[in-house]
Amino acid sequence: MPEHVDNFVGKTLGNCTLERLLGQGGMGAVYLAQQQRPSRKVAVKILKPSIAAGSHHFEEFLQRFRREADVIARLEHINITPIYEYGEQEDEQLAYLVMPYFSGGSLRERLAGQGRLSLTETLNYGAQIASGLDYAHTHGILHRDLKPSNFLLHTDGRLVLADFGIARILEGQTAATPTLTSTGILPGTPEYMAPEMVQGREVDHRADIYEFGIVLYQLLSGRLPFIGTNLYALAISHVQEPLPSFHQLRPDLPQGIDDVLQKATAKQKEERYDTALALMQDLQRVATGTYFSTDADRNEPPTLRSSNRNDIAPTTPAQPAPYPIPSAGATPTEAPTHDLTPTSLPISQQNQQTAPTSWASAPSTNPPYQTPASLPSQPNAYAPPPPYQTPYPVPPQGPQPPRRQSWWLVATVLFAALLLVGGVAIGQQLAKNASATPTPDTSPTATTTIGATATYATTTTPAATATPTRPPATQTPYGERLYQTNQVGQSCDSNGGTWDDYNGISTSCSSKSTILRNTTSGAQLQGTFLTQVHGQNYGTNYVIEAQLQQQGGSTSDFGLYFRNQPGNQQGVYTLLIHPNGTWNAYVYDNTTGAPSILTGGSLPGSHTSLKLAVIANGQTFSFYVDGHKIGSTTNNSYSIGTAGIAVDTGGSISVSQFALYRP
Repeated sequence: MPEHVDNFVGKTLGNCTLERLLGQGGMGAVYLAQQQRPSRKVAVKILKPSIAAGSHHFEEFLQRFRREADVIARLEHINITPIYEYGEQEDEQLAYLVMPYFSGGSLRERLAGQGRLSLTETLNYGAQIASGLDYAHTHGILHRDLKPSNFLLHTDGRLVLADFGIARILEGQTAATPTLTSTGILPGTPEYMAPEMVQGREVDHRADIYEFGIVLYQLLSGRLPFIGTNLYALAISHVQEPLPSFHQLRPDLPQGIDDVLQKATAKQKEERYDTALALMQDLQRVATGTYFSTDADRNEPPTLRSSNRNDIAPTTPAQPAPYPIPSAGATPTEAPTHDLTPTSLPISQQNQQTAPTSWASAPSTNPPYQTPASLPSQPNAYAPPPPYQTPYPVPPQGPQPPRRQSWWLVATVLFAALLLVGGVAIGQQLAKNASATPTPDTSPTATTTIGATATYATTTTPAATATPTRPPATQTPYGERLYQTNQVGQSCDSNGGTWDDYNGISTSCSSKSTILRNTTSGAQLQGTFLTQVHGQNYGTNYVIEAQLQQQGGSTSDFGLYFRNQPGNQQGVYTLLIHPNGTWNAYVYDNTTGAPSILTGGSLPGSHTSLKLAVIANGQTFSFYVDGHKIGSTTNNSYSIGTAGIAVDTGGSISVSQFALYRP
């Protein structure tokens, strides 16, 4: 990185005025800036290589910058930093990118403050990293500089990957342009670099998997696995030395974590996980005690948990079974670890793969998912829900090359020596401001105002998809019917139900259904609760069932509440249908309202009319769609509470055949 990158305060790039330096490193400098149109605070990344303006190499740098910036700008994912605009100023000999400003800090700062992260926190952040990383890989884009400082934290708790493609911009792509490395810019950070990057071999998406493994090791242990006083020592460590035992550093955590990290950081890329999703699936299995580390298990696909069974032998080979992404709205707690592996991975709004043709035979691949504006909740505040990401197709894998011979070590030494002679500057990435904890809004009544989510996510037109199929509707198992109506809500029900509407939900009554509309302009959840039946409470165990369908172009979450806690308490359970074709069940902390995912899965045809049902019986909850069991879980947080219906911001749903039964 050239000198004097801190003298741009007050300058204008495009329509952004630079206000102060946020951080700098070997790949550039980042400034807080005020954008004029639209008026907002942004982060401006300046790339200023030490190459003479007007030279052949500088022109090649600009060409790479334009090409890579165009590619990066097309990435639309809830866990990837978007690019608002980009440009260049040849008189200043620089290029720049305009991005959102995240005031929540980074994982580097989180590590500096905490020393290390808990397993639950790491699963939360790792799932979000995997979601963004696999999405980029399916679009042919590598990161090649994964490290804690490149994982930024939104104030809503969501993690966002920064600096996609920067390493490629700063790296020569042909033999004629290797001079950027020798000018003091090293694409990547040596403490995290994959062996093939150090050796100058061909790099593919599995280099990111290696770096991801190093990051996970650091997050959980609080230290880097390889530490050297110079580039040569680090290069030798990455190429030759085995990963230090993680279990010796954290004997309090499951020993299987060692197996997962060893596979992620295998010296030969062919021996690593092929996707970040597969890595996180195994880490999740270790956390839940369902991981087996035999060589045979490693060669089998991840276990599929059937959508109509609550347990299945983990040795059954099947399609990959995606894991849940823990809530981005708040730092999750260590509880519920007892059924954390649902049938499908949640999806981001950007996935445009083809929908599956059956529930249990394929992972969910659905139209784009618009980020929810709020978390479904009971009265009082809750954080925004997590992004939902279905697994992307595994990137194509070429023929397996033979193992590299020991002569690569010689090449490594020579390569490292050349880098040292060239005066490589190993830059550390950008510091952000201290993490800000989201503070949910509360209203004076039993209503909820939800904190806003990201405003930059863009919904794209989905590609043509096959028509999803569901089994024919059957009947949910239940006992005596306690109550039934087509008219839900305070102003509509005439069948003896007492309802509590909140946050100004709009209701339109008819004899056959009720339309619930969330028309708020802010990020608010609206809905209605059935509080009593014919003036009586309806007990602790029950079955709630309702026919729900999104109206018009509605693309918001909707679903059922059960065991909602009374008064100003925060606790509740939810069954939520996401418009991308997935579902999740959540439990919310009774004091903080922090959500935790219990289970979830894929749900083709989520825009059709669905009969949703929840059987709440003791500590066991079973979930049904059109009479078919899609999942179940156990949780002992709440033993009593009312049921209801919820719809997120901008959503409109029709409700009919609402019924309450004994289990």
